[in-house]
Order: sequence, then structure tokens, then C-alpha cells
Amino acid sequence: MADPSAIDFDTVSKAYAGRAAVDGVSLAIPAGQFVAVVGASGSGKTTLLKMVNRLAEPSQGGVRIEGQDVAAQDAVQLRRRIGYVFQGVGLFPHMTVAENIAITPRLLGWVKADIAARVDELLDLVALPRTYAERFPDQLSGGERQRVGVARALAARPSILLMDEPFGALDPITREALGQATRALHDQLGLTTLMVTHDVQEAVLLADRIVVMANGKVLADDTPRALLAGHSDPDVAALMATPARQARAIAALMEAR
Repeated sequence: MADPSAIDFDTVSKAYAGRAAVDGVSLAIPAGQFVAVVGASGSGKTTLLKMVNRLAEPSQGGVRIEGQDVAAQDAVQLRRRIGYVFQGVGLFPHMTVAENIAITPRLLGWVKADIAARVDELLDLVALPRTYAERFPDQLSGGERQRVGVARALAARPSILLMDEPFGALDPITREALGQATRALHDQLGLTTLMVTHDVQEAVLLADRIVVMANGKVLADDTPRALLAGHSDPDVAALMATPARQARAIAALMEAR
């Protein structure tokens, strides 16, 4: 029997006030894959992500993590096993960088020496000086705060990383650098990563697989290369044409110089 997928959505639906935010979605995400979910605001992509760690509960269907139904697990304990990074980071302003990173290991009962060693290790992983451990969030740039957010998400060595528009508030240069750093961490640590983004170009450059959503449904699910080559759904084709068109425009500008 094949090993279960890292994440399984089994015909999940979620309704708010009678309106379907997610409508009968089934997806299987193998361990080690980097999947980007793209779509316009209101397409259901963030709701789908939040059902993995029970920040949203399905109205119908179910979600399994490594073969286990998340509904049968304690929600708090489940969230401590899954890394979660979101736009705005949400660092505690009254805590130092080290204290923010250490939250989950401390709640899990790690000894102080192990926590301190993990903080140093994570600062190295996200390319921040270890001296930043004693700084407070308001002493960091936006990109530095987001690096701390990634470090915090990885602190308890999760195998699954959820990312909800993690780089949306950053300038383009910082956004690209952090995206590439996150992909490198995904590969280095053997993570399963599920990222929600409205930026199709970001999805194309970072993900192994892209899921396109609209009105709570999956319109397309394939590799970036396959989706860039064309799709029968006109909305998907138009969405995927954007990064290709931008690339051609930039190439034309470079040739004209």
C-alpha cells in the first residue's frame, strides 16, 4: 500500500452565511512537494489553507495529514506540528526575536538549552545575524520580520509549512529574495509546503505545482510548465498568460538596448 499523502483534501466544502467559500475540493499533496494555490480575492484559497490546521472547519468533507483526519486531533496540538507563515507576520511586539522564535518549543516543553541552540540554528537558516536574537520586532525591517516569522514557523521542526500571502507586503526586491530563500529552505529541510499567493509569477518561479481556484472550485492543477503552455479554461489561460507576457516584455526591452 502506498504511503498516504502529506495533505489530503477529500471533497471539502466550507460555507459562510450560506455562501460556499470552498466547494467540493479534492487534492492530494505528496510529501516534499511545494504547491502554490492562486486565484483572485474570494476564490477560496485562504479558506482551503486554513482547513489544514483547523483555523477553518469544513462544512462537508475532510482533511487528512499523513493519513490522519485533522478533525479527530486536538486543534492546538495540531497547529504546533504545522508551520504557519502569513502576511503581516504577527510577531509579539513585547518579545525579543529569540522569544518569538521559541514560542512553540517552549509550549512543547523543550529544555532551555535546546531552545537556545534551536534559535541560533534558525537565525543561521534564515540568514539573520545571531545578534538579532535580543532585538525587538520594531527594530527590524519588514523583510527581517518576515524572516523571523519563517524561523518561528520552523522552530518545532514541522514537516508541513503553510504560507498565506507571506511576502505580499514586501517590496519587490525583498519579496524575491525571501521567496528564493524559502524555496531553498523547503528543499534543504524536505518540507511539504502549501502556499497561497495572488502573484502568479511568484507561483511559477517557486512551486512544483500550481492549483488555480475560482469561486471555491479548482479550475486547474498542474506543473507551472504545463499551465504556461496553455489551458482549455479561458480564465486559467488568461491568468497564466500574465507572467509569460511580462517575461516577453522585459526580454524585448533588454534587446532594444
